Amino acid sequence: MTPDSKACSFVIYVLVVTVPAWAAIQLEKLNSIYLPYTYENGEGKYSYNKDAAEQSTYDEKNSMVYTVGKQILHGINISNISNPIITINREYTDAQLRALGFCDDYLFISMVRSDFGGYVEVHELQHGGNETSQLVHNISVGFRPDMIVPTSDCRTVLVSLEGNPYNNRTHFIDPEGGIGIIKFTEASGISGSYNYTQIGFTKFNDQWESLVSQGVRFVYRENNNTFSNDLEPEYIEFSDDESIAYVSLQEANAVAVINMSVPEVTSIHPLGYKNWTNYKLDVSDKDDGINIRPWPVMGMYQPDAIKVVNIQGKSYLVTANEGSTKDYSDIDGSGGFNEKSRVAELTIDDHLDISAPVAYWASKNGFLFNLQTENNLGRLEVSNLEGKHGNAYDHLYTFGGRSISLYDLSNFSQVYDSGSEIEEKIAQLHPDLFNANGKSKSTIVSDSVDSRSDARGPEIESLAVLKDGNTTVIFAGVERPGFIAVYSIPGDVNSIQFESLWTGITKTDEKFGKLYDKRLISDIGPDNLRYIPASESPNDKPLLLCTSSTSGTVSILEIKGLSA
Repeated sequence: MTPDSKACSFVIYVLVVTVPAWAAIQLEKLNSIYLPYTYENGEGKYSYNKDAAEQSTYDEKNSMVYTVGKQILHGINISNISNPIITINREYTDAQLRALGFCDDYLFISMVRSDFGGYVEVHELQHGGNETSQLVHNISVGFRPDMIVPTSDCRTVLVSLEGNPYNNRTHFIDPEGGIGIIKFTEASGISGSYNYTQIGFTKFNDQWESLVSQGVRFVYRENNNTFSNDLEPEYIEFSDDESIAYVSLQEANAVAVINMSVPEVTSIHPLGYKNWTNYKLDVSDKDDGINIRPWPVMGMYQPDAIKVVNIQGKSYLVTANEGSTKDYSDIDGSGGFNEKSRVAELTIDDHLDISAPVAYWASKNGFLFNLQTENNLGRLEVSNLEGKHGNAYDHLYTFGGRSISLYDLSNFSQVYDSGSEIEEKIAQLHPDLFNANGKSKSTIVSDSVDSRSDARGPEIESLAVLKDGNTTVIFAGVERPGFIAVYSIPGDVNSIQFESLWTGITKTDEKFGKLYDKRLISDIGPDNLRYIPASESPNDKPLLLCTSSTSGTVSILEIKGLSA
């Protein structure tokens, strides 16, 4: 065993997962790799909920997984799945690592340094007896760079610039969000010269009222903030031919479209609202259990991950409707801004007609006098910006859709939403984990049940997709506390069906931290999912990589039940 391999903790077991008897496609664990969150004198230190692993990428030629978590880059050789070896561990003392991408033996890492500046480092990887890397570029980009996506020819790299607000030690700043574009211009490729440009949303600053009227959100308007500064690009996905890039604007409940030939942002599309009177959700953490039912609230989808899929010749966007809020109350100079309130804190318009749909629904469904109690709707977190007329709220808007959706990319109309299904399947198959938090290592797993119902429920966060013949398979990472929901689309979009539900939690009667120490828990907070086809897999089987920040793990899961 090499010295570096001693820092790699892993466990091999097959976890029996409860799935419907008819389920054809499901996941089976081959291994979980537990990563150190820091090193002391060359020795890895492990602990629960330290964000040791947040994002990963994969080098199929060398069976290498690269992952970042907070301040550490790891390279893991998984050519022998039963004995993965950490070959690279590099700890940054002056930067927070945000995301990474891989292309043609080069690794791209986005980071925020202690001077608040955003950078993308480009490393050339050398393989052989020892895995090494050489820094070839250190590129200054915009504020709070996050996701990195190279084109298939590796000559262009896109990085999302979230531009989250901060205090620079003298005053409050909300930087403009945008997309950074790195183009490598020489025949020598990535190691040669490059051009960096940044595209933003300033041209929409005089269109914001029209966009808001269509459903796009402009959240923080204090301190003379502009619409373009308020937007925070999150996730980037290319069209099949890479002529268009789609960008999720999570807090704005919208998706932006970039024409790559110019390049420029050509349009911003609202994603609409989900009428929860037509579906079911659990809205309280104080109602003594699982209570899923309709309520008079509208859901803002607010996706994190997005993926483009082609189904029967048409392109669709899959969205993971996690939800997100803006709370700047701990940033000096923000004015204490927080868009989040509980329903019990708001004054509800008490007109009993359709002009005030919340009170009207309550009067028709037996909640006229107790709607805002803590065991009913009172605990739910909603926006205090939308739905208010005068001094009272006639509509309520909550964060996230608790679902996955599909949008027709020809017109951005929603053609599918999973509704209440994910929340209901968790309640049915894993009631001891229903809407559980999972962040506290000192909490007994089953005691955390229902603790996130008042917020965003299960929080669908990450996505991976694959094609199995004519069938599209979707994997959706569920953050609270840690699931992967599997769906398939064997025909047109109307044929979508639930397949199975995976979790890496093996017991519920012990504390999260104790289970972690025993290596009996993994895949908590699955931030990143990555499909590895059999042709690129070290064991010639189709795999799913699951990188999870709360458990600090990278799990290798075999995809069972595919036709080939």
